[in-house]
Amino acid sequence: MPKHLDEARSNAIHALQRTLKEQPLVDRAVLIDDLFGRIRVVLWAPPTQSQELVRLVRERMAEAAGPFWADEIWLASGASDADKLIYDQAWAEGHPLQARLRLTDRVRNRTAWFKPIGNPPWHAVDDQAVPIIVFYSFKGGVGRTTALASFAIQRARAGERIAILDFDLDAPGVGTLLAADERGTTASWGVVDYLLEQPVGDLDLRDYYHACRRSAVTGSGEILVLPAGDLSPDRDYLGKLARLDFDPTLSDNRVHPFESLLKHIRNELNPQWLLIDARAGLSEPAGVLLSGIAHLLVLFGTSSEQSWRGLRPILERIGASRVRENKSQLECLLVHTMVPQDVDTSLLATQAFAGRSLSEFRNHYYAPDPQNADEDSLWYIRDSEASDAPHAPVALPYKPQLAHFSRIDDVADELVETRAYRELAERITQRFQHEEE
Repeated sequence: MPKHLDEARSNAIHALQRTLKEQPLVDRAVLIDDLFGRIRVVLWAPPTQSQELVRLVRERMAEAAGPFWADEIWLASGASDADKLIYDQAWAEGHPLQARLRLTDRVRNRTAWFKPIGNPPWHAVDDQAVPIIVFYSFKGGVGRTTALASFAIQRARAGERIAILDFDLDAPGVGTLLAADERGTTASWGVVDYLLEQPVGDLDLRDYYHACRRSAVTGSGEILVLPAGDLSPDRDYLGKLARLDFDPTLSDNRVHPFESLLKHIRNELNPQWLLIDARAGLSEPAGVLLSGIAHLLVLFGTSSEQSWRGLRPILERIGASRVRENKSQLECLLVHTMVPQDVDTSLLATQAFAGRSLSEFRNHYYAPDPQNADEDSLWYIRDSEASDAPHAPVALPYKPQLAHFSRIDDVADELVETRAYRELAERITQRFQHEEE
């Protein structure tokens, strides 16, 4: 008898796979893991087989899942029209395990991680194109926001307008890092306010962003920053955050407020780049940003085992799981951060990281090589030999002077002139230059 839920799920899946193999007339089946961690089954089968089939499945599920079996089997054949809609929805929401079997999770939160992955709200090669780039790390404190600021400053000094959205809602910071002035002034309202207020009516976007236009930082360009919000005690930031719904789908088919925000930024601010600082870990905001809404995901990792264990399910979500559903992988770029400054140690660390990244991407991101040599719709294992492949990391050294500074003005030149940060910026821009060609 299984002692743990994941054991029960695995046993139940194998039992259903065996049953479907033995019962070819069964059209399909869904295994449902409900809100309480109890397993249920929906079957589409000929009515003539239903009684014996239910007996067989109930017996096998009881043995496979033990106390996690809810002892409930629903038959789509002969069900009412209302019930059929529910069963069909369970199938549509399910994760394919094989052609006739799917697994559907019922969850209380983090719904964005379980919904079907979507697409960016616009194509990155349209006339009004602005690439949406998400900067994400599984662990915090690895220099993700600093790298984002470096890219923004480099592009601003090239005379461009950059929009930055702080979606690290639980620990915001990029708004203060790239403040409107040297006193640290930021917009009085931000992303949390916009998402909460957007369904009420038309909003003036100027209330939700501030401009960083200091020549010492941005040169001839400008950086427009939408902070997460004002954390002052009298602004009830936590109360607002607690009211947000991160479910990517709305019951009334309205456009989600987050998608409305992205389009509002593109149409009104007309930036050349839209950068989003993501919340670390498996948070709900991160689930939204890794759902397919971005044109490029910049993933940050360190050499530590905990970092790789965190990145592995991310790669599986944006890579292998999409390939199994006949979808292309989400575009990504890997950054090896916190690299030691010592030359010999740095060389060993970068070589080890590169070898590990190749292995992890081959197992969890790249698709098996196709038989057709001209096929190029996915990232394949054979593509991993390219120097600019997604797994080929950009190495960012740890710089103590960037770990503590009073103003971005004091380190802006270093963020632009450091070779590693310039290489990262070049790798990002090259992705979109390739698309335009």
